[in-house]
Amino acid sequence: VSEHQLEIDWAEVARSGVDFAFIRVGRRGYTEGGLFDDPRFKTNIEGALASGIDVGVYMFSQAITVSEAMEEARFVLERIKNYNVSLPIVFDWEKIEDPGARTASLDMNGRTDCAVAFCETVENAGYRACVYFNRNLGYYGYDLTRLTDFEFWFSLPESTFPNFYYAMDMWQYSFTEKVPGISIETDMNLRFVPVA
Repeated sequence: VSEHQLEIDWAEVARSGVDFAFIRVGRRGYTEGGLFDDPRFKTNIEGALASGIDVGVYMFSQAITVSEAMEEARFVLERIKNYNVSLPIVFDWEKIEDPGARTASLDMNGRTDCAVAFCETVENAGYRACVYFNRNLGYYGYDLTRLTDFEFWFSLPESTFPNFYYAMDMWQYSFTEKVPGISIETDMNLRFVPVA
């Protein structure tokens, strides 16, 4: 969830059976490259935790260099330091289809370098790191062989199962679910937990 879900009744969300949430901390602009807080981050994380929901967080990245990716990771770490973030911190880099996007010329190696830098910064701070991608970005946008030390969050909402070559830790199966306590449609995910 992010500011786009507007005001959320987290107690109602928890009563509906939702047991985890990933909350956007902030984003980088795709034209000017500035860093921006999600205006609902504090309200969302505090509401989710108070309702007994396990929390992970994500950063909407538009990093084009390793230093920008590390800056984004530090941006997140500073904002979550007083909260119990028990699930991963996610590098959410998405392709912007706009000729003005500063990321337009970033290639697979550069994007993968950014993901590694973000994730290593997060893990060096004691958290688990994760990379979010859809099938196109997973196959053609990243060298996933360099990212297997981190969790994978795979987005494929149009399928009845998460059809992808690599094993994943989470599957985003819908963009359009209705959840009690959230007034507009929201994304829904399954998290895969190994059973001993």
